[in-house]
Amino acid sequence: MIRVFHTFWLGITLHQFLRFAIPIVYYTTGMADLKIVNASQSLIRRFTSLKKRLYNCNANIYFNRQCLKRKLTPSYARIKIPNTSPAHKHTLHKVTTVRKKDEIKYPYSKKQKQNKLIYHLHLTLANTWSNSWQHIYSTIEEGLQREIRAKYQSMDKKLNRLTQQLTKTPQLKHEFYPRVINKTDIVFSEQEMSLLHKGPKYSLHTKPKNRTQTLALEAETAISHLLPSRRT
Repeated sequence: MIRVFHTFWLGITLHQFLRFAIPIVYYTTGMADLKIVNASQSLIRRFTSLKKRLYNCNANIYFNRQCLKRKLTPSYARIKIPNTSPAHKHTLHKVTTVRKKDEIKYPYSKKQKQNKLIYHLHLTLANTWSNSWQHIYSTIEEGLQREIRAKYQSMDKKLNRLTQQLTKTPQLKHEFYPRVINKTDIVFSEQEMSLLHKGPKYSLHTKPKNRTQTLALEAETAISHLLPSRRT
């Protein structure tokens, strides 16, 4: 059994603890226990790495769940589909939704494997370090929690940016110069101004209201020029 003085733990980091623990164990128990400490250090690093991966999996699941809930499309789920028919919008929405759901399902399978490995490593390290393992575990957990809090804050900022892009109001069309400048004292009506805004190349194509009467007069004039024998 490895014996480590708990007084050396107070006020130092995990790296410092492991650094000072090796000479203490060597001094008190000999070279055989020193080899055990060196081996357990690699196990502690592996345990820390697995815990970090587990927390990252949880963070990714949280991010993708929020994207599904808020109907957001992150960059990895933006898939281009040719616009060959009206159905492409429905297909695009369906594909992006399936992509986000798959990003939630896959980390769950990873979590199951990681939890098993972490469980067995936790038991091994607890047997190796005895009472000191609780202090080591607390330090590992404290450092990982600081990292994962920063990751969640970064994800929340990204979600807010995606939400702003989704609800972004369309920009007003910039007018480089005014279409009509009235330098006279004449006040134009709205219809006259709308007509002037169409520009000098616009041609009037509205039909006159008395079109039928005009056609009748034109027909009568044409008939009057015919011979009397051909008028009937």
